[in-house]
Amino acid sequence: SLIDSLTGFENTLDKVTKKTRDFVKELKEEAKIAAQIADQRANADKAERNLLVQRAKANRDRADLLDKAAQKEKFTAQERIAFLEEAGKIDEEITKREIAAARLRLQAKQSENALTKSTKEDLDEEANLRAKLIDLETQRLTKQKEVTSQIIALGNEEKARLKVIEDEEAAKQKEIDDKKLADDKLKQDKEIADAKALS
Repeated sequence: SLIDSLTGFENTLDKVTKKTRDFVKELKEEAKIAAQIADQRANADKAERNLLVQRAKANRDRADLLDKAAQKEKFTAQERIAFLEEAGKIDEEITKREIAAARLRLQAKQSENALTKSTKEDLDEEANLRAKLIDLETQRLTKQKEVTSQIIALGNEEKARLKVIEDEEAAKQKEIDDKKLADDKLKQDKEIADAKALS
């Protein structure tokens, strides 16, 4: 071919065509991956927007339940424990969704950084997203521990209350038993005295 004779290389046109085809294929793959990353980001954005309102409602409901759990005069220990358990469950559910959204955003950033040359800002953003995910997991564990501690404390408080009642009942029963014993002894002493008087 004319190009081969001008350049001194063989199959130049075929080589250029193949390289161009490979380059276009690579661009299409990168565009496909970029579209997937954009979808991941859009899903993460949507999830985070929804979670803003859901978190606010969950915080309100949790605060209401924690308030009820603190009202000793109004609710039994069992009811108060149930309030604490429900508060823990509400917070656990919303936090799991927040963790999933944060994980989705982190994965999108990691995919983006793997696809292109990452700048310092890109790497910083990835580190911040990873830190946010770890913080959410830590908050979840801290709140679980807090609720568990409150449930244990309420359980111990209830045991102590029941022990006081049991001790009071035991003291009353002892008083009744002692009085009966004293009455029986008095009656027996009277019978002995009456029997001696008759003989």
